[in-house]
Amino acid sequence: MTEDNEWVVAWVIPETEIEVPCWLMVRHSERGWELPGGKLENGESNEIAALREVYEETGLLGTAIAIDSDLFEGGSVVLVKVSEEPGPYGWESEDNNIEEVGWCIEPPGDLYWGEKEIRKIITHDWSASRSLVS
Repeated sequence: MTEDNEWVVAWVIPETEIEVPCWLMVRHSERGWELPGGKLENGESNEIAALREVYEETGLLGTAIAIDSDLFEGGSVVLVKVSEEPGPYGWESEDNNIEEVGWCIEPPGDLYWGEKEIRKIITHDWSASRSLVS
């Protein structure tokens, strides 16, 4: 078992492979565009925290596929697949701190993290990460 980190973000992609790869981001009212995520709650594993944050911020249920705690110091990135078909239009979140949820094919402007960090995840080889599925 790996040690859980202080925070987690979810790299959310569609279950169905599509011609143009995309991922899900949320627009936080204060921080701008970011990946769904947050701090772990008491006793929560990284993958459960990622799935909870995805649901709270986007309204989508997903499956945690893999996890990598070596991409960024102090946190983990969890690969999550959802059955939602990507579309060109965003939607509102039930989370009062999230102004919009949307699929991205390029890093948007007004990023909370820099584009370098997003590109690091885009090019990450998930086959080298710890698998969460059997």
